[in-house]
Amino acid sequence: MTNTSKSLSSSPLSTNLKQYKTLQDIFTSNFHNKYIFSDFLTFDVSNEVEKLAYNKKTIYKPSSKLKAIQRFLNTCVFEFASINNDVVFSYRKGKSTLGAVKKHASNKYFFQTDISDFFGSIDKNNIENFLKNNLDNVPIKDISEYQKRLFELITLNGKLPVGFATSPLVSNSCLYLFDKALHDYCLINDITYTRYSDDIILSTNNDKVLLDIDKIVKSFLNKSFGTSLSLNPAKTKHTHKGKKLKFLGLVILPTGRVTVDIKIKRKIEASLYYYINDKSKFISIVGDNYESGLATISGQLNYINMIDSEYLNKLRKKYGNTVVDMFFHKSVT
Repeated sequence: MTNTSKSLSSSPLSTNLKQYKTLQDIFTSNFHNKYIFSDFLTFDVSNEVEKLAYNKKTIYKPSSKLKAIQRFLNTCVFEFASINNDVVFSYRKGKSTLGAVKKHASNKYFFQTDISDFFGSIDKNNIENFLKNNLDNVPIKDISEYQKRLFELITLNGKLPVGFATSPLVSNSCLYLFDKALHDYCLINDITYTRYSDDIILSTNNDKVLLDIDKIVKSFLNKSFGTSLSLNPAKTKHTHKGKKLKFLGLVILPTGRVTVDIKIKRKIEASLYYYINDKSKFISIVGDNYESGLATISGQLNYINMIDSEYLNKLRKKYGNTVVDMFFHKSVT
C-alpha cells in the first residue's frame, strides 16, 4: 500500500495548530506582530525578490520578509500535502540521497533520468491543482479561502521559482499522482523506484522489464502534466552492474556497497597525505582561507562517514586515527 504524507496526529505541530481556527490566528501567533496579517494578504511578491545569475541559471532570492512567510507556509500548510513516502527522498527530514540510492544497491539493472527544467516546468495549472487537492489536508479552518493568495506567494509569472523556500515542498507534492502511477507500475513489475527532486532512478534484477521503461515513464508524466514536463535525454541512460554506477553523486560498488565518488576520495587522501608530509603543499591545496579549507575537509569526512563508514576506517588505518579524527572533529590546527 502506498504511503502518503504524515498525518496530522503524527505531526509535532498538530497540538499547537489545533488550538487555532483561522489562518490569521496562526499567523499572528507565529509572528507576534513582526508582520501584519493584512500586509501578508496584500504585499506585492515581485517587490520582495532579487534576481540573481548563478552557474548559468536564474535564482530568485526572496527578501527576509518573504522568506520568513514562505517558511511559515511550509510549516503550517505545505508539510501537510500528500507525497509518496515510499518513493520521495528529497526535501524531507530524515531522508537523503543515500536513502534514495541504497534502495537500489542489491539490483543489477538500472535506468536513470531527470526532468528537464524541473521547477520552471511546473506551471500555473499544476500549482493550482496542487493547492486544490491538498488544502483539505491542512488543519486550518479557513485555509481554502486563501488559495489565490497562497498561489501568489509561491510563484512568479505562474511558475515555481528556484530559490523560493516553498518550491521544493510544492514540487514534491505536485508529482504525487505521477509518483503513485509509476510506483504502482513498478510494484507489479518488481522494479524499485526512487525519486530525489527531478532525478528518477529505477532498478531491477530482470533486465527485460526495463527495455521500454523510458516510454512508460514518459507516458505517466504525460498523463499527469501533458507536455509541460519532459525527460532530459542527456541525463537518460540504462546501465548495469559491472560498469560504474553513479547516482546522485554516490556510487554503488559491485558488492552492493554504497560509497562516495572516487574524485572526493582522491581529494581527501591528497589533503591528508600532504598535511602529514608537506605542509606547504597542503596549504596550497586548502587555499587562502585556511580555516575555511579545514572546515571543508572536516565536512567531507563527516559526509563520507554518513555514506560509507567503512571507507573512513580505511583512511584511519592509512593516515592514522589521530590525524583523521582531528579533521573529523575540526580540532586540527
